[in-house]
Amino acid sequence: MYDNPPGSAWWSACKTELDTRNGEQMAAALVSTSRVLEKMRGSTEHFERLADTLQDTTEEIAHLIQDTKEASRRLEIAVYVIAGVAVALLFNVAFLVMAKK
Repeated sequence: MYDNPPGSAWWSACKTELDTRNGEQMAAALVSTSRVLEKMRGSTEHFERLADTLQDTTEEIAHLIQDTKEASRRLEIAVYVIAGVAVALLFNVAFLVMAKK
């Protein structure tokens, strides 16, 4: 192509062949790009579903932790009550023993 002057028949034929090959390569690249974009779209949708699931699970765990916190507070109060009653009973037994002596 480069040995022939521009505008000659051989030059025009080579130029047409190069343009055709470039067009085919561009079409193949567009098809590949389209396939990759479709895969990326599918992956994005999958990640969005995973993110929604993660958010729902995180909210459930937060509620469970809140319920556990409330239950532990009630348990703490119950332990204080039991300890208070035990101390009161020990004093009562001590006074009964002292009263008999």
